[in-house]
Amino acid sequence: MSATTMWIALGVFAGLLVFLGYLGHRGTQNTLEDFVLGSRKLSNIPAFFTVTATLFSAFSYFGITGQFYTSGIGAWIQVATTAAVGPILYFAGTRIWVVARKYGIVNVTEYLTDRYRSRSVGLVAGLIMIAALVPYMGAQFRGSGLTLEAVTSGGIPYWAGAVFLAVVVTLYVMSGGFRSVVWTDVIQGGMMYVLLAIAAIILVATHTDGLGNLLDMVEDQGQGALLSNPGADGLFGLPYLISVLVIFAAAHFTMPQLQQRWMAARSHSTLKFMAISLPVGTAIIYFCLFYIAMVGVVTRPGDPAPEAIYPAMIMEVLPQWLLLVAILAIIAATGSTANSIVLTLSSIVAKEYVNPIAARRRGTALSPERENKALTTTARILLPILVAGGLLVAFFGPSSIIGIIVSITWPAVFLIFPTLLAGLYWRRATAPAAVLSMLLSELIFLSLNQGWLPISLGGWHPAIPAAIVGVIVLIGGSLLTRPPSKEHVDRHFDLFETDPAKV
Repeated sequence: MSATTMWIALGVFAGLLVFLGYLGHRGTQNTLEDFVLGSRKLSNIPAFFTVTATLFSAFSYFGITGQFYTSGIGAWIQVATTAAVGPILYFAGTRIWVVARKYGIVNVTEYLTDRYRSRSVGLVAGLIMIAALVPYMGAQFRGSGLTLEAVTSGGIPYWAGAVFLAVVVTLYVMSGGFRSVVWTDVIQGGMMYVLLAIAAIILVATHTDGLGNLLDMVEDQGQGALLSNPGADGLFGLPYLISVLVIFAAAHFTMPQLQQRWMAARSHSTLKFMAISLPVGTAIIYFCLFYIAMVGVVTRPGDPAPEAIYPAMIMEVLPQWLLLVAILAIIAATGSTANSIVLTLSSIVAKEYVNPIAARRRGTALSPERENKALTTTARILLPILVAGGLLVAFFGPSSIIGIIVSITWPAVFLIFPTLLAGLYWRRATAPAAVLSMLLSELIFLSLNQGWLPISLGGWHPAIPAAIVGVIVLIGGSLLTRPPSKEHVDRHFDLFETDPAKV
């Protein structure tokens, strides 16, 4: 495809997204709650698309397809993780939703600060999330750059594709905040489902006589190990499968960009709908990706770039107009994750770091209205700064998208989950123990992951032993330190006696 044609299509697509950003801006009030949560009016259908569009991105098109290609069917465990999120979201999510609505909390670090009555807990959790999610955002820009470079045979260089997505995301998120993000997610999420399904059908129909025949062809090529565990490369042994199930389920719930969607739910019924619909949406995506990857196994054996097989294959079989739309769907998917991350991080940095420093320098408190305006303005200013950090990762960070997800983002966020869950269910949990638990478990994970601690894990992911230590420290440290006052803890726990349907 010519670079000129692609740039024209990208220009039209970017114009649509920026226009949606403008429409979102017209309905946005100048408060942080409205800017990052849309005044908590998220309803069922937009909720489904914004949650799944946030979750599936370059990670899906490139990382998961590549993992199915190299390791096999074991990657389906990640569908089970979203099914496991359902009960967590229904029970624990209901609690944090009730507290957030009552006290105007807009992100998970603010909840931790309030629950533990300690800025240190929110600050530490925020730093971990920033360190985990900026690389994840960078992976989206990397996916955009790789795609556009591949389909134009270098006519659009990698750096231009990455910068294009970064600029467009910054423009429409700065304009309309959460409303713009949700509206664009509905369009981008719809494109993702439709085009992925069409691509899977065409690829299977072009190269095989059906789904069953495709799997027979995989076995005939001597790749039958891909169709069972532990897979062709032995990755998906039982310890690793359990590790992924635990890590991804807990991290999905804890991810700050997803937490904001739980908090933004219009009603408890919307929260329940998200809990039920998430695994359904995940299964549809993974079904398509698995069969696309298996077509790649048959038609492109031994491909040295497994994460790039999807765009490479659709270039061979789709007509030019449909290929153009399919490429835009990939760019849309990467953008839908990047926009959620940067909006969430801007609210965390503004609330946990910039605002307290500004307040100390002023010496006098602002009125609630002026403080809200200042926070919203700060969040907007921070957006391009955070996007620039993601671009640095895209240009100078790890080359593997799945590597960023599995080795950095999900494990780091997962290790905050014990502190979050304890805050929701255990009155005795204390701030010093929470801080020590998070810091020590992250340090152990980093040491194991980097090989600084030469300990054999027997196939378990390094985040699992780190989490076990973190839980022990959290429990033991809480029993040895003074908890927040009963009156403060009751502010949260008394709310849990209320019927959430009446909130």
